[in-house]
Amino acid sequence: MTTKFAARMLPLPLLAAAAALLLLAGTACGGAGEPAAPSAETTAPATTAPQTSSGAAATAVPSPTEAPAMQMESGDIEKFTVMVTTQGNELFNSKYAQGENNLWHRLGQVWLIGGSLQDGSLVLDPETGIASNWEIVDDGLSWEFTIRPGIQFHNGEELDVNDVAFMANWAVTEESAGVSTVRIAREITSREVTGPDTFKYSFKEPLAFFGAAVSEVDNTAIGTVISVDYWQSLPLGQTIENCTPVDVCQQAEAFEENPDPGLPGPFKVVSHRYEEEILYERFEDYFLRQERPFPFSQISLRVVPELSTRVAALQAGEVDIIEADNTVVGQIQDAGGRIVYAPESVHIWINANGCDRETDNDGLPIMCHDLRVRQALDYAIDKTKIQALYGGSDAFEIDGMHGIGSPSGLGFEADLGPLPYDPDKAQQLMADAGYPGGAGFNEGRVFPIHTWTGAGAPLTVELSTLICQNWKEVLGIECEVNVGEEVSLKEVQYAGEIAGQYLVRTNENTYDGGRRMLGRYAREGAYIAFDQDIAAKVLAAGAMIGTQAERHQAYYEALRTIHDKHYDFTPGFLNQPYGVSDRVTSWTPWPLAPYMSALWTVEVNQ
Repeated sequence: MTTKFAARMLPLPLLAAAAALLLLAGTACGGAGEPAAPSAETTAPATTAPQTSSGAAATAVPSPTEAPAMQMESGDIEKFTVMVTTQGNELFNSKYAQGENNLWHRLGQVWLIGGSLQDGSLVLDPETGIASNWEIVDDGLSWEFTIRPGIQFHNGEELDVNDVAFMANWAVTEESAGVSTVRIAREITSREVTGPDTFKYSFKEPLAFFGAAVSEVDNTAIGTVISVDYWQSLPLGQTIENCTPVDVCQQAEAFEENPDPGLPGPFKVVSHRYEEEILYERFEDYFLRQERPFPFSQISLRVVPELSTRVAALQAGEVDIIEADNTVVGQIQDAGGRIVYAPESVHIWINANGCDRETDNDGLPIMCHDLRVRQALDYAIDKTKIQALYGGSDAFEIDGMHGIGSPSGLGFEADLGPLPYDPDKAQQLMADAGYPGGAGFNEGRVFPIHTWTGAGAPLTVELSTLICQNWKEVLGIECEVNVGEEVSLKEVQYAGEIAGQYLVRTNENTYDGGRRMLGRYAREGAYIAFDQDIAAKVLAAGAMIGTQAERHQAYYEALRTIHDKHYDFTPGFLNQPYGVSDRVTSWTPWPLAPYMSALWTVEVNQ
């Protein structure tokens, strides 16, 4: 497939030997999680895009009857422009939508469970989502949702329980391209309409994290809904491989050509040029129009990969918010610009899979099988140097627990943060493990540190080099940095080909780490390491159907066990810097969001 639309369907390798890799595409930093056990049903679709006569992907433009004239209000501006480095595959159906920066999806969608920022903390909010109420029933095995009346799709039809059922049965399956969706789908035993306005998911065992997973505080599209009537009105297109029901899947092509009538979110899609710009127009009948006013009638979401181009556009007054990074913060401020930080956006994740194994695929000893080695590697890293690399404490905080526990998230307490820099303790642990001064470590072979350059955070190569230098100087380890390509490195790691070797990367933080804990440590074939002690705590946390305080304690106990085992670790997290124009007088982005969040809080000058 050569069209731009087809590329966004992200077909995965079909080789039988690579079956275990079929869940890759949804993993952050390109998605929201890690792979669970392989499934033959997870191959993403192959399709073709509608084309113009020039061969370019067709622009999705609603018909004139679907696009009412813009309504300007006092204090509004006509057009607001934002620029991002990259974003996902720009698909508006959640079965195949992927991307860490999923702002394009959020401007057009509403989630089953809403969220809000209250007293500086994220909470699940029954006032801001599709469900006006939810209950955990059937002895904790089911979640039942009451669907709010009055939410309209952009074509004027009212969203109801049948729309929720359609997406639950078609999109939340093992055929999904998103690994987070697949992991949840494997736990589902039934999906059913239980009343005129109620819908129920049931599971093999209690999943306390499910509410967060289908909410807007998480970074997935699992909880989004589109109009089943609009979908069924669309013409059939190309058959999509490994997608059922076949006729429903064949309508995906036409939906992506013009998704807007079937969306219920705050903005309508006016035009869509893939990898260039999506232009949105405010939907005046959005059910949260008063609570989330969005003081602009249109928003232009532009993909501009070159950082220097974004900075120049900001300085020229051509854009209102740009995705920046710490390397240009001073440049923006020196030119009179301002920086707004989104707290707890992404973390540095130092991980190896296979540390629960004694030997690798070649029969050689795996160094990190020894807990003392894992702890020594962390104690040997000077986190203050990493903080300085990223520009200080405004940009980088030495805190958090590699994405499954964050200060603004569930279960986190101060004693779960990164281990302090302690060279003496690191050296003693290494000696106790049988490698004094690094002698005999990895049988004298060079110990590789893998990384890639990407949009999740800058300076990953420099960061990896700094870590390698710490390990050499403190522990006597001969290491080297291997800079690879993101997808290829993920493939070899997921396949166990570099078991025991560490990967330095970024990943988004999350409010509820239950889903990640389950997939990383608590299932056979776990992504990081299957550990019975961790599994017991994680499953207990997942089964905790109690008060928020009780759930917090159960999560803390699981996180504490994971921290003690130390299979993976972090030096801290990055607060994402954004450059803002003079027109933006204030903006309060949400924590834990690797995208431009809460744009309704923007206040603007005319």
